[in-house]
Amino acid sequence: MDTSEIYEEEINVEEIMEKIQNDIRSRKKSAAGKTTDRDYFPSIPETLDSDSIHRKLEYIKSSWNIENNSYFITSHRPISGKFLIKGRELVHGEVRRYVDPTIRKQNEFNESLAHLLESLINRIISLDEKVAQLSAELDNEIYSENSKLKSEISREFKSEILNVKSDVYEKINREITSIVSSINLDIENKAWLNRLLTEKIENNNRFADKKAATSESEGLSLNYFLFEEKFRGSRDDIKQRQSQFLEYFRGCSNVLDIGCGRGEFLELLNGEGIGVKGIDIDDDMVGYCLSRGFDVQKVDAVSYLEQLPDKSLDGIFIDQVVEHLDPAYLVKLLRLCYQKLNYGYYLFAETVNPLSLYSFANFYIDLTHIKPVHPETLKFLFESSGFRDVKTEFISPVTDELRLKKIQTSDDMNEREKAAVEVYNHNIDLLNYRLYGPQDYAVIGKK
Repeated sequence: MDTSEIYEEEINVEEIMEKIQNDIRSRKKSAAGKTTDRDYFPSIPETLDSDSIHRKLEYIKSSWNIENNSYFITSHRPISGKFLIKGRELVHGEVRRYVDPTIRKQNEFNESLAHLLESLINRIISLDEKVAQLSAELDNEIYSENSKLKSEISREFKSEILNVKSDVYEKINREITSIVSSINLDIENKAWLNRLLTEKIENNNRFADKKAATSESEGLSLNYFLFEEKFRGSRDDIKQRQSQFLEYFRGCSNVLDIGCGRGEFLELLNGEGIGVKGIDIDDDMVGYCLSRGFDVQKVDAVSYLEQLPDKSLDGIFIDQVVEHLDPAYLVKLLRLCYQKLNYGYYLFAETVNPLSLYSFANFYIDLTHIKPVHPETLKFLFESSGFRDVKTEFISPVTDELRLKKIQTSDDMNEREKAAVEVYNHNIDLLNYRLYGPQDYAVIGKK
């Protein structure tokens, strides 16, 4: 090997580094294109091929010295060879004088670079192993947390389903219970009416041959319970309407319901924990209330109040009774109510509103109605009996379907047409008030 051959075989460090970097990049690309068999997370890149890198590193470490120590000057010519060898040695010595410093510097550079590469590669391999380990641990931890999260979501979802099922079952049970309760109540009412009708039929048969020697009014036989069921409305409807009157009796313990009927207000007060007693003169009504467990007595209002101590009541309720009374009885009743009511408590009386033609037209459906009482008249009777803070409230409005309809104005109307429509609508309001005003009113007085 001659001197020129030494440079041809010189190690190209940059080429080796480029190969290593290309190898690392190709492995990163290969790792980036892979995915794990798990559902949600990408795989961790594979570790570097340390065996291949170490082989290349060993090659660099063993080849960094580029000095050619195996070169010997020889000649195959036996005679002139000695002169040729001597000449070549002289030339070789002169060449080495200029080349050796460069070779030494290159060797020093190669040696430093080889050591640096070894250190960096070892560091890279170490870091790569740590990254792979940490990535695997992180992957396992994420997978574990994901499994826990899925399990927790599954548990919460199942729990939510159970809660929804429970709510649905509870709602269904409430609906069924309500329906069954309504059916049972309807059955009880029908059974009670059946017993009542059976008793009346038996009484009529027993006294069929007897002739009544009474007046026409005494001969009137009206089942008022059936009458109210047909014309006044169901008990639930009446209870809903009467519930707005509870505010006047909260905190009371001894309320009297005059003309308690089917006991709707008795049931409302009992539900509020308010002590109440009902009185009525109709046998059927009293019998029905007693069958429901209400405290009810068959007696007329004046007779009952007369035997009570003064100021012994803390509330009196009179619903749809005033229109059944003659004026003298009504005046006496109101004075007794004031006398028996304690100070600071209310008398509440509701009756038919004669200011509404719709209500007045239906007034005489009930044969037991005597005459309607004007709101101002009843208010005056309250005040003359001694009640204070007397006020009148109109209730039970007629539905909009029955009321007269107004004309709607539009943008294409001129001012004259709009003015005519306003006058018309004003007249409709007046007519609706007189024709379809509130069906009932209540007068409330405080002692």
